[in-house]
Amino acid sequence: MRLDKDHAAELLGRIQGRRVLVLGDLMLDEYLFGEVNRISPEAPVPIVRVTRENWVLGGAANVAANLVALGAVPHVVGTLQKDVAGERLMGILGRLGIARDGLVLDSSRPTIIKTRVIGQTQQMLRIDREEAGALEGDVIADLAERLAKLIPECGALVVSDYAKGVIGPEVMEVVHGRCKAHGIPWIVDPKPVHKALYQGATLMTPNTKETAELAGVPAKTDAEVTHAGHAIMQALNVQGVLITRSEKGMALFTQDEAHREPWMIPTEAREVFDVSGAGDTVIATFAAAVAAGADWKDAAMLANAAAGHVVAKVGTATVTPEEILTKYQEQEAR
Repeated sequence: MRLDKDHAAELLGRIQGRRVLVLGDLMLDEYLFGEVNRISPEAPVPIVRVTRENWVLGGAANVAANLVALGAVPHVVGTLQKDVAGERLMGILGRLGIARDGLVLDSSRPTIIKTRVIGQTQQMLRIDREEAGALEGDVIADLAERLAKLIPECGALVVSDYAKGVIGPEVMEVVHGRCKAHGIPWIVDPKPVHKALYQGATLMTPNTKETAELAGVPAKTDAEVTHAGHAIMQALNVQGVLITRSEKGMALFTQDEAHREPWMIPTEAREVFDVSGAGDTVIATFAAAVAAGADWKDAAMLANAAAGHVVAKVGTATVTPEEILTKYQEQEAR
């Protein structure tokens, strides 16, 4: 079950210029690349001689970066601090042309940084600098105000929840009300701890682990995934679930009574170097396609193709329409 190249090209063309709102926890992903030639004399750990540094958007900001790469127009609602990491994050958003009018300054906590140390091409260590927890009242009010203003201007909304503080009851109340009032689909990349906040979502995109936690049952085999997906839809009254299953591809559930079994979509990945941010690529591609009027099966298959390309890259990455179509051409040439 996959799109043919012409259909994929047509859908990617329709995505161009579509507006998608991204709500969630913004992060800065820092990469330290280096060489590993010896073990430290101080402890049995490798020494990484750093040769290159790189900073890219992470978390909800990476969803926005993926939307830009696809040709869509993202708006971002989230928080950061005016610290070094926050300034760097703002600078990257600006260079990518991503609107920053939805950003709220939060002086009570630092901008989230995830530092990955890469020796040759292997990730050796990740260092997280963050202070998660509920936001203060004035910050929540500012987020709600920006959401209420921006939702009517977009064709879809992505809730990119990393459980760091942005996604909470007050903010999600605005999502529920404004999306319903304006007929805007809202798509959730979930964290099970916030399960109750996703009631009534248009669609959710959990991975296998999140699926098992949300459903309270195993989700490894096809049969288990089918049971878990239906359990999530019933418990949360969502219209659809797209479960990402790593090397097993995806499973799409809808409320179509004529098709009670999920659509099983095999993986497009041929080589897997790094799965960092692959879920962001999936939800960005799916949301952009839905904003462009695609049906869910086509949107899921396009998201699957995009994810298959991005996991072949090292680090948090994005994928362009040209790269997706090139992958189709390479597959057809085999």
